[in-house]
Amino acid sequence: MAPYDVLIHLRRTDALTPAVRLGLALAAKLSAWTCGIHVVATAPAAYASPEAVALQVHEADDMVATAKVRRDWWLAALAEKKLDGEWIVSQGDTVEVLCHAARWSDLVVVERPQLKPDAPTGWGVVSRTVFASTAPVVVVPDSVSCTSAATRIVVGWNASREAALAIRGALPLLRTAESVVVLAGEPVENPFGLRHLPKLDLRAWLRRRGVEADYREFKPPAKERASALLEAAHAASADMIVMGAWGHSRITELVLGGTTRHLFQQSDLPLLVAH
Repeated sequence: MAPYDVLIHLRRTDALTPAVRLGLALAAKLSAWTCGIHVVATAPAAYASPEAVALQVHEADDMVATAKVRRDWWLAALAEKKLDGEWIVSQGDTVEVLCHAARWSDLVVVERPQLKPDAPTGWGVVSRTVFASTAPVVVVPDSVSCTSAATRIVVGWNASREAALAIRGALPLLRTAESVVVLAGEPVENPFGLRHLPKLDLRAWLRRRGVEADYREFKPPAKERASALLEAAHAASADMIVMGAWGHSRITELVLGGTTRHLFQQSDLPLLVAH
Protein backbone atom coordinates (compact mmCIF):
# COMPACT_ATOMS: atom_id res chain seq x y z
CA MET A 1 0.00 0.00 0.00
CA ALA A 2 1.30 3.47 -0.91
CA PRO A 3 1.67 5.51 2.31
CA TYR A 4 1.72 8.82 0.50
CA ASP A 5 -0.53 10.54 -2.06
CA VAL A 6 0.90 12.95 -4.66
CA LEU A 7 -1.38 15.08 -6.84
CA ILE A 8 0.15 16.37 -10.10
CA HIS A 9 -1.63 19.07 -12.05
CA LEU A 10 -1.27 18.70 -15.82
CA ARG A 11 -2.01 21.89 -17.72
CA ARG A 12 -1.84 19.96 -20.98
CA THR A 13 -2.49 16.35 -21.88
CA ASP A 14 -0.46 15.93 -25.07
CA ALA A 15 2.97 15.61 -23.47
CA LEU A 16 4.79 15.17 -20.19
CA THR A 17 6.32 18.58 -19.50
CA PRO A 18 9.57 18.88 -17.50
CA ALA A 19 7.52 19.97 -14.48
CA VAL A 20 5.29 16.89 -14.68
CA ARG A 21 8.33 14.66 -15.11
CA LEU A 22 9.78 16.17 -11.96
CA GLY A 23 6.50 15.48 -10.17
CA LEU A 24 6.68 11.85 -11.25
CA ALA A 25 10.28 11.63 -10.02
CA LEU A 26 9.23 12.99 -6.62
CA ALA A 27 6.36 10.50 -6.47
CA ALA A 28 8.78 7.68 -7.30
CA LYS A 29 11.07 8.70 -4.44
CA LEU A 30 8.08 8.46 -2.11
CA SER A 31 6.57 5.31 -3.67
CA ALA A 32 3.40 7.36 -3.73
CA TRP A 33 -0.08 6.81 -5.07
CA THR A 34 0.11 9.30 -7.93
CA CYS A 35 -2.92 11.15 -9.20
CA GLY A 36 -2.73 13.11 -12.44
CA ILE A 37 -5.41 15.78 -12.66
CA HIS A 38 -6.42 17.90 -15.63
CA VAL A 39 -8.95 20.70 -15.24
CA VAL A 40 -11.06 22.02 -18.08
CA ALA A 41 -11.36 25.59 -16.85
CA THR A 42 -14.65 27.42 -17.12
CA ALA A 43 -14.39 31.14 -17.85
CA PRO A 44 -16.95 33.37 -16.06
CA ALA A 45 -17.51 35.24 -19.32
CA ALA A 46 -18.94 32.06 -20.78
CA TYR A 47 -22.18 32.71 -18.90
CA ALA A 48 -22.76 36.19 -20.27
CA SER A 49 -25.65 35.03 -22.47
CA PRO A 50 -27.76 31.90 -23.06
CA GLU A 51 -26.02 31.38 -26.41
CA ALA A 52 -22.59 31.60 -24.75
CA VAL A 53 -23.63 29.11 -22.09
CA ALA A 54 -24.72 26.56 -24.68
CA LEU A 55 -21.51 27.01 -26.66
CA GLN A 56 -19.35 26.76 -23.54
CA VAL A 57 -21.11 23.62 -22.31
CA HIS A 58 -20.67 21.94 -25.70
CA GLU A 59 -16.98 22.89 -25.97
CA ALA A 60 -16.28 21.91 -22.37
CA ASP A 61 -17.92 18.51 -22.83
CA ASP A 62 -15.72 17.87 -25.86
CA MET A 63 -12.59 18.91 -23.97
CA VAL A 64 -13.49 16.71 -21.00
CA ALA A 65 -14.12 13.72 -23.27
CA THR A 66 -10.82 14.28 -25.08
CA ALA A 67 -8.91 14.52 -21.78
CA LYS A 68 -10.52 11.37 -20.35
CA VAL A 69 -9.21 9.38 -23.31
CA ARG A 70 -5.69 10.15 -22.08
CA ARG A 71 -6.12 7.87 -19.07
CA ASP A 72 -4.11 4.99 -20.55
CA TRP A 73 -1.35 7.42 -21.57
CA TRP A 74 -1.07 8.59 -17.95
CA LEU A 75 -1.18 5.09 -16.50
CA ALA A 76 1.62 4.10 -18.90
CA ALA A 77 3.71 7.01 -17.62
CA LEU A 78 3.11 5.79 -14.08
CA ALA A 79 4.01 2.22 -14.99
CA GLU A 80 7.32 3.43 -16.43
CA LYS A 81 8.13 4.76 -12.95
CA LYS A 82 6.66 1.66 -11.27
CA LEU A 83 3.94 3.81 -9.71
CA ASP A 84 0.27 3.18 -9.06
CA GLY A 85 -2.28 5.92 -9.37
CA GLU A 86 -5.22 7.36 -11.25
CA TRP A 87 -6.25 9.90 -13.88
CA ILE A 88 -8.84 12.54 -13.02
CA VAL A 89 -10.48 15.02 -15.37
CA SER A 90 -12.54 17.78 -13.82
CA GLN A 91 -14.31 20.91 -14.99
CA GLY A 92 -14.66 24.26 -13.26
CA ASP A 93 -12.41 26.76 -11.56
CA THR A 94 -8.89 25.32 -11.56
CA VAL A 95 -7.96 26.64 -8.12
CA GLU A 96 -11.16 25.36 -6.53
CA VAL A 97 -10.68 21.92 -8.09
CA LEU A 98 -7.02 21.62 -7.07
CA CYS A 99 -7.66 22.78 -3.51
CA HIS A 100 -10.56 20.37 -3.19
CA ALA A 101 -8.39 17.45 -4.34
CA ALA A 102 -5.55 18.64 -2.08
CA ARG A 103 -7.71 17.78 0.94
CA TRP A 104 -6.84 14.10 0.56
CA SER A 105 -3.36 14.58 -0.91
CA ASP A 106 -0.04 14.80 0.93
CA LEU A 107 1.71 16.84 -1.75
CA VAL A 108 0.52 18.86 -4.73
CA VAL A 109 2.76 19.50 -7.75
CA VAL A 110 1.91 22.44 -10.01
CA GLU A 111 3.67 24.07 -12.94
CA ARG A 112 4.41 27.79 -12.84
CA PRO A 113 4.55 29.49 -16.27
CA GLN A 114 7.50 31.88 -16.34
CA LEU A 115 7.30 33.68 -19.68
CA LYS A 116 3.53 34.07 -19.87
CA PRO A 117 2.07 33.76 -16.38
CA ASP A 118 -1.72 33.55 -16.27
CA ALA A 119 -1.97 36.48 -13.85
CA PRO A 120 0.31 38.73 -11.78
CA THR A 121 2.13 36.79 -9.11
CA GLY A 122 -0.16 36.66 -6.13
CA TRP A 123 -3.40 36.29 -8.09
CA GLY A 124 -2.61 33.54 -10.59
CA VAL A 125 -3.67 29.91 -10.42
CA VAL A 126 -0.46 28.74 -8.74
CA SER A 127 -0.34 31.52 -6.14
CA ARG A 128 -4.00 31.12 -5.20
CA THR A 129 -3.62 27.35 -5.00
CA VAL A 130 -0.70 27.71 -2.58
CA PHE A 131 -2.68 30.18 -0.51
CA ALA A 132 -5.76 27.95 -0.21
CA SER A 133 -4.34 24.41 -0.31
CA THR A 134 -4.44 22.23 2.78
CA ALA A 135 -1.39 20.33 1.48
CA PRO A 136 2.11 21.61 0.73
CA VAL A 137 2.64 22.58 -2.90
CA VAL A 138 5.69 22.03 -5.09
CA VAL A 139 5.84 24.98 -7.48
CA VAL A 140 7.83 23.97 -10.53
CA PRO A 141 8.96 26.59 -13.10
CA ASP A 142 8.03 25.47 -16.60
CA SER A 143 11.66 26.08 -17.56
CA VAL A 144 13.02 23.75 -14.87
CA SER A 145 16.11 21.85 -15.97
CA CYS A 146 16.83 19.80 -12.84
CA THR A 147 18.31 16.39 -13.53
CA SER A 148 17.62 15.22 -9.98
CA ALA A 149 14.65 15.40 -7.65
CA ALA A 150 14.96 16.49 -4.01
CA THR A 151 18.43 15.04 -3.52
CA ARG A 152 19.98 18.29 -2.23
CA ILE A 153 17.50 20.46 -0.37
CA VAL A 154 17.85 23.96 1.03
CA VAL A 155 15.40 24.96 3.76
CA GLY A 156 14.53 28.56 4.56
CA TRP A 157 13.79 28.75 8.29
CA ASN A 158 12.50 31.75 10.24
CA ALA A 159 10.41 29.96 12.90
CA SER A 160 7.20 31.05 11.18
CA ARG A 161 4.01 29.02 10.97
CA GLU A 162 4.38 28.85 7.19
CA ALA A 163 7.98 27.60 7.33
CA ALA A 164 7.05 24.95 9.90
CA LEU A 165 4.20 23.70 7.69
CA ALA A 166 6.52 23.51 4.69
CA ILE A 167 9.10 21.51 6.65
CA ARG A 168 6.43 19.11 7.91
CA GLY A 169 5.23 18.58 4.36
CA ALA A 170 8.76 18.07 3.09
CA LEU A 171 9.77 15.63 5.82
CA PRO A 172 9.54 12.44 3.69
CA LEU A 173 11.78 14.08 1.09
CA LEU A 174 14.16 15.47 3.71
CA ARG A 175 14.61 11.94 5.08
CA THR A 176 15.75 10.60 1.70
CA ALA A 177 17.83 13.61 0.59
CA GLU A 178 21.59 13.30 0.20
CA SER A 179 22.08 16.69 1.84
CA VAL A 180 19.91 19.19 3.70
CA VAL A 181 21.05 22.76 4.36
CA VAL A 182 18.99 24.89 6.75
CA LEU A 183 19.37 28.64 6.28
CA ALA A 184 18.43 30.03 9.69
CA GLY A 185 17.18 33.58 9.45
CA GLU A 186 15.77 36.05 11.93
CA PRO A 187 12.65 34.64 13.63
CA VAL A 188 9.45 36.38 12.61
CA GLU A 189 7.95 38.69 15.21
CA ASN A 190 4.97 37.43 17.15
CA PRO A 191 1.94 39.37 15.85
CA PHE A 192 0.44 39.57 19.34
CA GLY A 193 3.59 40.71 21.10
CA LEU A 194 3.62 37.62 23.33
CA ARG A 195 6.80 36.96 25.29
CA HIS A 196 8.51 33.82 26.56
CA LEU A 197 6.91 31.52 24.00
CA PRO A 198 8.48 28.05 23.76
CA LYS A 199 11.13 27.87 21.07
CA LEU A 200 11.56 25.03 18.63
CA ASP A 201 14.98 23.44 18.44
CA LEU A 202 14.74 22.58 14.76
CA ARG A 203 18.02 20.68 14.74
CA ALA A 204 16.82 18.35 17.50
CA TRP A 205 13.32 18.08 15.99
CA LEU A 206 14.69 16.99 12.62
CA ARG A 207 17.25 14.68 14.16
CA ARG A 208 14.50 12.84 16.05
CA ARG A 209 12.92 12.26 12.64
CA GLY A 210 16.07 10.94 11.04
CA VAL A 211 17.21 14.11 9.28
CA GLU A 212 20.73 15.42 9.74
CA ALA A 213 21.18 18.92 8.35
CA ASP A 214 23.87 21.54 7.94
CA TYR A 215 22.77 24.76 9.67
CA ARG A 216 23.95 28.14 8.41
CA GLU A 217 23.18 31.64 9.60
CA PHE A 218 21.17 33.55 7.03
CA LYS A 219 20.65 37.24 7.71
CA PRO A 220 20.75 39.27 4.49
CA PRO A 221 18.97 42.64 4.30
CA ALA A 222 15.21 42.20 3.93
CA LYS A 223 15.17 43.53 0.37
CA GLU A 224 17.86 41.04 -0.65
CA ARG A 225 16.45 38.01 1.16
CA ALA A 226 14.88 36.33 -1.88
CA SER A 227 17.86 36.75 -4.19
CA ALA A 228 20.23 35.69 -1.40
CA LEU A 229 18.16 32.56 -0.75
CA LEU A 230 18.26 31.59 -4.41
CA GLU A 231 21.99 32.32 -4.58
CA ALA A 232 22.62 30.18 -1.49
CA ALA A 233 20.58 27.35 -3.00
CA HIS A 234 22.67 27.42 -6.16
CA ALA A 235 25.89 27.55 -4.11
CA ALA A 236 24.74 24.39 -2.33
CA SER A 237 23.93 22.74 -5.70
CA ALA A 238 20.37 22.36 -4.43
CA ASP A 239 17.59 20.97 -6.59
CA MET A 240 14.78 22.08 -4.26
CA ILE A 241 14.01 24.93 -1.88
CA VAL A 242 11.65 24.37 1.07
CA MET A 243 10.10 27.53 2.53
CA GLY A 244 6.97 29.14 3.88
CA ALA A 245 4.89 31.16 1.43
CA TRP A 246 3.01 34.43 1.83
CA GLY A 247 4.21 35.05 5.37
CA HIS A 248 2.83 38.55 4.84
CA SER A 249 -0.48 39.22 3.14
CA ARG A 250 -0.57 38.98 -0.64
CA ILE A 251 -1.53 42.66 -0.81
CA THR A 252 1.62 43.59 1.11
CA GLU A 253 3.82 41.42 -1.08
CA LEU A 254 2.23 42.68 -4.29
CA VAL A 255 2.69 46.32 -3.31
CA LEU A 256 5.99 46.17 -1.47
CA GLY A 257 7.45 42.99 -2.88
CA GLY A 258 8.49 39.97 -0.87
CA THR A 259 10.39 36.70 -0.82
CA THR A 260 7.50 34.59 -2.12
CA ARG A 261 6.69 36.94 -4.97
CA HIS A 262 10.33 37.26 -6.06
CA LEU A 263 11.00 33.52 -6.01
CA PHE A 264 7.76 32.67 -7.79
CA GLN A 265 8.88 35.03 -10.54
CA GLN A 266 12.62 34.34 -10.62
CA SER A 267 13.40 30.90 -9.22
CA ASP A 268 14.68 28.28 -11.64
CA LEU A 269 14.47 25.66 -8.88
CA PRO A 270 11.36 23.86 -7.59
CA LEU A 271 9.91 25.40 -4.45
CA LEU A 272 8.14 23.26 -1.87
CA VAL A 273 5.97 25.79 -0.10
CA ALA A 274 3.11 25.98 2.38
CA HIS A 275 0.93 28.75 3.67
